[in-house]
Amino acid sequence: MKRFLPDVNTLLALLDPMHVHHEAAHRWYASQSPLQLILCSHVENGVIRVASQPNYPNCLGTSSRVRDGLREFVQKVKAASCEKDVSLLDGEVLLQAGSLTPSRVSDLYLLALAAANNARFATFDTRIPAATVAGGPAALETIPVS
Repeated sequence: MKRFLPDVNTLLALLDPMHVHHEAAHRWYASQSPLQLILCSHVENGVIRVASQPNYPNCLGTSSRVRDGLREFVQKVKAASCEKDVSLLDGEVLLQAGSLTPSRVSDLYLLALAAANNARFATFDTRIPAATVAGGPAALETIPVS
């Protein structure tokens, strides 16, 4: 069974019917079936933070409500937790430290985390420098938006 670690935007797209990539996320999800989602606290907390902000275009409610909805989704799809953790301080994880920029910290961390957990990092972002992390090119799953 294929295993995928979604980024915050991908998980939001799966959860939020008004998300700009909601349909693309569901097409991708269906095309990969059967699959297992794996999650980490970084992504879970990010979804709660973003989806509960009043300025999010389709605010899904209070942080508590978003948390409850996310918990229901996790149970419904039988998502698992990442078993292994990684650190971008590790030179065997981050192969090209010069490529690390503030805007790429989360993406590179999640890509490395997916690789360490024998999963693919599911994202809409086409600009991630996958070769920057060990196993990155094989672990990157870019979801088509059209």
